[in-house]
Amino acid sequence: MTDTLIDALTQNLKPVKPLRAWPLWLGAGVGLILAMIYVVYFYRMRPEFTGAPMTFMSVGKPLLFLVTGTSALWAVSGLARPEGWLEWRHVLPVAAMLVVVVGAFGLDIGRSGVADLRADLDGGVGLCYLTILCGGAAGLIAMWRLWLRRTATSHPVTLGAMAGLAVGSLMAAAYSLHCDMDAPVYLLLVYGLAVAILTAAAAIIGSRLLRW
Repeated sequence: MTDTLIDALTQNLKPVKPLRAWPLWLGAGVGLILAMIYVVYFYRMRPEFTGAPMTFMSVGKPLLFLVTGTSALWAVSGLARPEGWLEWRHVLPVAAMLVVVVGAFGLDIGRSGVADLRADLDGGVGLCYLTILCGGAAGLIAMWRLWLRRTATSHPVTLGAMAGLAVGSLMAAAYSLHCDMDAPVYLLLVYGLAVAILTAAAAIIGSRLLRW
């Protein structure tokens, strides 16, 4: 009787295919390319990419956010299944990038003093916030529609936070192709705050939506 009842209840069920990570990476790559095209077309590229002498930060800043975004995306793919959890290899690159920026910020204060920090924040703050927040939100919505809602995570808050960190960092990498504000305080209080807002918002949203 029990076996018959179980068979009757499960006869119309279809097996669910395992969620694959490659659509996530493909979508992130396409989104990053579109973001770069948008930034270059509407804002233009920073002078180093149009003939001026190259500087370390003209390449280092986009790479910093690219590494952070890629690491967070790696964490997202690892957290998608119930047995997944946040591993040290997922957060180590992010932590390393944060240590580098905070260390440079400390050295900058020691060399120039706090009084000069305001001058380092004078330029394009509103546009930077607007671009990263709006572009990151669009990326988060696309990620939800195409991939995130199919996950079965045991850690919805962490998954949401890593998704927000990923889209925010990748959008920051795209915007940095235009922005020539390279001071550590600018990276922390402008870029960093915009990415942090997306991360926190995505964590809250994840706690409500990423359940199975």
